[in-house]
Order: sequence, then structure tokens, then C-alpha cells
Amino acid sequence: MKSLYLLLDALTILFPLILSFDKKVAYYKSWKYLIYGFLFVGIPFIIWDVIFTAMGIWGFNPTYLTGLTIGNLPIEEVLFFVVVPFSCTFIYACVKAYFPKLKLKGFNLLFYAALAIYSLFLVVNAWDGWYTIIASLLAIATIPTIQKLKLRLDFLPLSFLIALVPFFIINGVLTGTGIDSPIVWYNDLENTGMRFATIPYEDVVYGWTLIAGNIVVFEWFSSRKKKN
Repeated sequence: MKSLYLLLDALTILFPLILSFDKKVAYYKSWKYLIYGFLFVGIPFIIWDVIFTAMGIWGFNPTYLTGLTIGNLPIEEVLFFVVVPFSCTFIYACVKAYFPKLKLKGFNLLFYAALAIYSLFLVVNAWDGWYTIIASLLAIATIPTIQKLKLRLDFLPLSFLIALVPFFIINGVLTGTGIDSPIVWYNDLENTGMRFATIPYEDVVYGWTLIAGNIVVFEWFSSRKKKN
């Protein structure tokens, strides 16, 4: 199915797009701040993607692609860096809007400790794997960075954990669950080789850095607008 990856992109954004007009969340009013996330986070991730694709650390199965490309990346992969942040930031906005009184300090401390331990576990098990090392160290670096920012990011860890549900569904298909061969393949010499079904362990910390980065930038610009 040549359009499968494109279909997954569409399904990723469909419901958040429709529900953006919910009166309590009014996510559509904040769409403009998502542009900054793409500029400051999405583009660096795309550059990372271009380099790793050229190095053969991962690649794409043409069986499931339309054939349109930007550089060495299929257009579907570039769209991934738009639809995933859009949808995950929507989850963050919903958590903030519907559960504003949640006390998450202890939960967040536990989350960041678990994230650091998980990232270090990956590094220990694949210290010579480029994907493992870069994804894990970037994830670890987000922890002190978030702590130092003068932003209220209490809802970030919980939002990420909720986002893991659709993440595992979509990413599962991308990595081969339920289809004959993966849409996105990985060179296991550059990672731990360990997987949740078909999903590399590293995808969790990669997803965290991508999602958290976009939400931090979104929160930075939207909060500054409110102050002004």
C-alpha cells in the first residue's frame, strides 16, 4: 500500500485537528505557537534524520511510500515532524485545561528519575550505537534544561505518558507491527537491538525529546504572549 505512511500521518493529526475547536481547550487559538516548535525543534530533528538516513542508521521501505521526497527523506517522514508535535501538544493543552488542579510535583520527580535511569540503561547496553547514544544523551539533557526554565511545565510528563498510547500504536505499525515489513527500518548495530514488540527501546527517549522540545517551545512563546 503505497500511501500507508501518509495515511498514518493523517490519522495521527485527524482527531486533534477536529477537537481543536473544543471551547474549553480552544487549541486552534494557539496553532501559531506550533510554528516555533517546528523551527526550533522540528528542523533540527529533520537534519538529524537526514544524516542518519545517509549513514544507514535507519531507512524507509518504498513499498509503503508515495515516492515524493525532500532530499533523502520521504515526504511522509517530514510530515511526521509536523503531525506528531501538533497532536502531542494538543494532549498537553487538554491536560492543562481539564485538570488544572492536579498536584504533580512528586509524580514528576519520579518520572524524571525513571527517564534518566532508562536512558542510562540504554547507553550501558549500546555505548557504541549512534542512535542509542545521541537519543539517550539528549533525553537526559532535557531534564536539567526543563528544571532551569522559568515555565510551568507541571503537566509535561503526564501528557507525554498519555501520548505514549497513540505513539505505540502508530509507531508500532511504522516499525512493522501488523504488516509484512517495516515502513521504517533500523540498523540494529547502531542501537540496543531491544524492542517493545517491533519498536526499538530508543524510540521512547527519541519521542520524549521531540515531544517535550516542542511543548517547551510552545509554552515559552504562548506564556510570553499572555504576559504581554
